[in-house]
Amino acid sequence: MDWRALALAALVAGPLPAAAADQFQIKLRGITIGTLTVDHSRDADRFDFRSQFHTSGVAGVVKKVQFIMQSRGLLSGHLPIPRSYGERMDTGQRVSNAAITFPSGDRRWDPNTAMVYALSPRPREAGCALDRRLFDGERTNDLSLVEVARTASTITCTGSMTRVAGYSAEELEKRRHDLRLTYTARGDAYVLTEVRTQTVYGDVTITPR
Repeated sequence: MDWRALALAALVAGPLPAAAADQFQIKLRGITIGTLTVDHSRDADRFDFRSQFHTSGVAGVVKKVQFIMQSRGLLSGHLPIPRSYGERMDTGQRVSNAAITFPSGDRRWDPNTAMVYALSPRPREAGCALDRRLFDGERTNDLSLVEVARTASTITCTGSMTRVAGYSAEELEKRRHDLRLTYTARGDAYVLTEVRTQTVYGDVTITPR
């Protein structure tokens, strides 16, 4: 299973002040396969995003998998501008680490910045539409989300994550993964209710715990 596609991974360093931690449950075909913990620290013009994933439930018994990811950078309004990204992956059989930096003017995001931004609360005026190229030092993906529904209390975006480069020919045959994100209004912010995506293994959902 491509666990990187479910949780993605991390650098190690102290967070900025005003950290907020959220936990999410990840299910495959309705069965819990893992827990994702997200810390989204922000101050006036900087951010420090950290995420950690580990298998649980039946998946945790069959195979122990862990990821840690961290990204840091600047803020332009509500939008992050990543400057560094790192990851540590432990599949139970192999441990690997990676770290990259983004130069000034580079509009690409790393996968952790994209994931934490999508999962964390955002101002109502931010909506949920997003169009970004993602790069983790090896693989390139295009993330595209478009608002498709809005009510007094919810907003929904649909779109896709599309593999572009850094994948094998076999992996590129399954290059597009559809996404659906739903948020609920809470005060002046939208808070994630559910992420739903289709994979070759079945429907995957991410929901707050």
